[in-house]
Amino acid sequence: MNFSLKAPDGTIIESYEKDHKEFIRIAGLEYEVYNPVDELDSDPEIRQMIESSEKDIEQGKLYSTDDLIRLVKCGAL
Repeated sequence: MNFSLKAPDGTIIESYEKDHKEFIRIAGLEYEVYNPVDELDSDPEIRQMIESSEKDIEQGKLYSTDDLIRLVKCGAL
């Protein structure tokens, strides 16, 4: 995703890709954009947990906040 923004002080912020990574440039300085979601999505164990959770949601296996509080208080979680 490439973009260019002008900050209130007139500084131009540009984004670009280099070596398959995302960067932004502010006042001539280059910063790599770190996206922790990419690491989470590539972890097979976490990916499996997300998929399992999505299936539970689709099947209506949900808990209200009050239910969770009760479960924690009684030591079930």
